[in-house]
Amino acid sequence: MDLVSMAGDTLYTIAGMGWKMLWALVLGFAISGAVQAFVPKRRMAQVMGDDGPASLARAGFFGAISSSCSYAAAAMSRSVFLRGAHVTAALAFMIAATNLVVELGFVLWSLMGWQFVVAEFVGGVVLIAIMALLMKAFGPIAAFERVRASESDDQADDAGDVPSPLSLDGWRTAAARFAMDWSMIWKDIVIGIVVAGTIAVWVPQSFWQAVFLSSGDGVSWLQMIENALVGPLVAVVSFVCSVGNVPMAAALFNGGISFGGALAFIYGDLIVIPMLLVYRRYYGTKLAAQLGVLLYVAMVLTGFLIDVVFTLAGWAPDAAATGVGSMEFFKLDYTFWLNLVFGVVGLGLWYLSRQAPAAHCAHHGH
Repeated sequence: MDLVSMAGDTLYTIAGMGWKMLWALVLGFAISGAVQAFVPKRRMAQVMGDDGPASLARAGFFGAISSSCSYAAAAMSRSVFLRGAHVTAALAFMIAATNLVVELGFVLWSLMGWQFVVAEFVGGVVLIAIMALLMKAFGPIAAFERVRASESDDQADDAGDVPSPLSLDGWRTAAARFAMDWSMIWKDIVIGIVVAGTIAVWVPQSFWQAVFLSSGDGVSWLQMIENALVGPLVAVVSFVCSVGNVPMAAALFNGGISFGGALAFIYGDLIVIPMLLVYRRYYGTKLAAQLGVLLYVAMVLTGFLIDVVFTLAGWAPDAAATGVGSMEFFKLDYTFWLNLVFGVVGLGLWYLSRQAPAAHCAHHGH
């Protein structure tokens, strides 16, 4: 392949990744803006105000139905945290919003088979549980509370000063929050998409396959451990996030990477470098680093445990028998119609944000 063709493929892949993510980004940031504008802190504290099983279950449910990409999930997680949710519940919300969503299941089924769909959703629940245990044992919960206390996120709404979702002024406020979330991290999103598209075209799959230990026929315990350890790290440096990491995971699995290693790679979308930069902007450098390490450990343990269970039960798929296709970015499918609808929604919110009082923009300090 000549340089001109590779450059064209790179631009196509970058545009395709952005196209696939567009509707989810708009939906995620719209929900984030609505949560910030309409949900009183005291209500969020009632629903997700602790790190108990019921609170985590509710956080997981709300995250799953939010159907967002990782960037939007991070924004929504921060929103519910600032509105009174326990930090562990907010993180459970973020994990669910990226690993328990319907569109991810569709992509996994088409590229990697039903076993990966089941493993992804079961593993998402396990990932939340392990994260919660790690947060309770080692998490910097007090430091997160100090971050929340330092935010001037419209404390007046605790006294009942929350706009109605039926009022135009309320939606102007929500639109202003929508626009501010975009303005805070759009550069990180663009960088992530550009780097991911470039790597997908220019870095051969043989390079990634060489990074993972292979035991030839079958999968050894050592390979399970090493692949689970390396999977999220490869995701970190690949910059591939959200649903966009599934095609790469499929190619890696087809090349001999273990079942758990491929799963751990998919989970790694929450600790890719652009996401770590988003955490840094939201919570500061130290907390972003601690959060990244904690999520990494949870991903490794989850990938390994799911690999062991599925292998022992005989459910782990055979890579040779798994059809690995390629994602066709631009076609007349659900993505087209959702982008059309949410493109209009996004433009409408952006227009409303221009009418919002400037005071609404004063609360973001990270």
